[in-house]
Amino acid sequence: MPRPINRKRARSDAEIEHGHRRRSRREDDDTGDDDTADMDDDGRRGEASGDRNDDDGAPMQSTQQARNVWAPPGYDDSNRAFLQAVMAHGALTFRQAQQVLAPILSVKKAMEAAADGETQSRAQQIAPQDITYDVLRQYINQAKAALAPLDFDIRSATDERSMGSRSGSGSSSRNSHDHLVWVFVSTDNDPKSHLAVLFTPRKLAFLHRLLDALFDTNNTPRLEALCITEQQALKLSRPARTQSSAAEGSASQAAAAASRDKGLKHSVLLSLLASLVRQGWLSKSAQGFYALTTRTLLELEPYLVETYNEPLDPAQAANGAGTWQRIKYCAACRELITSGLRCATPTCTLRLHDHCEEAFWRTQQGRQDRNRCPKCSAPWGKAEDANGEVEGKLHFIGERAITSNEIYRRKKRQGRPSEGVDELMRTLQPRAATGGRRGHGSEPSMLATGSAANEDDGGDDETQG
Repeated sequence: MPRPINRKRARSDAEIEHGHRRRSRREDDDTGDDDTADMDDDGRRGEASGDRNDDDGAPMQSTQQARNVWAPPGYDDSNRAFLQAVMAHGALTFRQAQQVLAPILSVKKAMEAAADGETQSRAQQIAPQDITYDVLRQYINQAKAALAPLDFDIRSATDERSMGSRSGSGSSSRNSHDHLVWVFVSTDNDPKSHLAVLFTPRKLAFLHRLLDALFDTNNTPRLEALCITEQQALKLSRPARTQSSAAEGSASQAAAAASRDKGLKHSVLLSLLASLVRQGWLSKSAQGFYALTTRTLLELEPYLVETYNEPLDPAQAANGAGTWQRIKYCAACRELITSGLRCATPTCTLRLHDHCEEAFWRTQQGRQDRNRCPKCSAPWGKAEDANGEVEGKLHFIGERAITSNEIYRRKKRQGRPSEGVDELMRTLQPRAATGGRRGHGSEPSMLATGSAANEDDGGDDETQG
C-alpha cells in the first residue's frame, strides 16, 4: 500500500524551489545593474580624470576658496581657537580667560619658532598670569568683529555677586576687571530660542514659571527679592490651574493646555535646578536661594525688559522719571541690577550695585546733602540729621532683602528658614503680584519652538504622584 503524501512537506519543497528561482532572477538583475553601475562609475571616473588632466590645481583652488572666508584683519588660528573656547564655555571670567589664552599663545609662539628654525624650551611657555587685560581685550574685539555678521556677540558685565558685600566694595573696585564676565550671546529678535534645543517643552514651561516667580511674584515695590528658594521652586512644578483657565478662556481649552503641560516630578525638577547651576544659568547661594547669573541676564535682557517692564511715555523717558519698573538698572554703571542697594521710598527707582555705591556718591559731591537720595531726598543708609540723631537704614534688593528682615532671622534661629520666607511673603505681599508682565496670555516663542522640536519629554517628566 503506497504511503500517503505529506502535504505540508510537499508545500515546503515547492516554496523552497520557488525561492531558488526568485533568487536566481534577482542575481541576474543585480549583475546587470552592477555592470551598468560599473560603466557609469568608469565614465564618471574618466570624466573626473579628464577634469584633473585639464586642471590639476582645481582641488587646491577649491580648498583655498573654502578657507578664503571673510575675517577681521589679523584674524588667525589663535583667534579661532579662542572663539571656540568662548562658545564652549558660554561665559568666561578674567581668570578663566587667562587659563584659556595661555596654552593658545604658547602653541602660537612654538609654531612661529618652528617656522624660523628655532626650538622653544619649556621655560619659554606662556603662563596664565602673563596674559594681561589688554591682550584679552584684543582677542575679544577680534572675536566680536568675526561674530557680528552672524547675529552673535560677546558682551561683558560685572558679576554683581562676586564683587562681595558693601564693606568690601572699596578693595574690589581696584581690580574691577577681575570680576568682569564675558558672555557669548545671540543678538537676534528671540534671544531664548536657542534654549529650546537644550530642554524639553515641559522643562521650558517650568523655566517660564521660574522667571515669572523671580521678576513678578518675588519682585514688588515692598520686597525686591528677585530670588527663589528650593521649596518655592517645587511649588512651580505644575502650572497653576487658575492661570491656565484664564489664559485659555474656556474649560475645554484649559484641559487641553493642562494635557500638554503636565508638570515635572519633584526629582526631575531638582535635577534640572542642579543642571542649571552647573551650566551657569542659575546661581545658588549659601543660604539656598536661586537667582539668575550674569550670563543669563546678558542673554535674556531684551526679553526681560520687553516682558516685565511697562513702556514709558516720551516725556518720562526724556527726563529719566517714571513709574516703578520690575527690570531696573544701576544708576552708576547703567547695567541691569538684581542685587544691591535701593532707595527707602518704595516707588523710587534709584538702585545701586554694592561696588558702584562709593563711585556714585563721589559724583554727588556738589550736593549739600550727600546722604539722601538724589531723586526723592529720602535718607540713604544710616546718617545723622541736623539734631545729631541717626535716621534711615540700608535697604537691599536681592537675597539680602529677605535675609536682613527680622521675620526671616527669627525663623532661621528656630531652624525653619523656609517658613520665614513664606511668612515674609505673606506679610509684605498680601496679594499676588500679577500685573507686571505684559502679554501674559501669549505663549513665548521658545515654548512654541520647543513644542515643535520635541512633543514628549519621556517618563521622567510626569507630574508628582
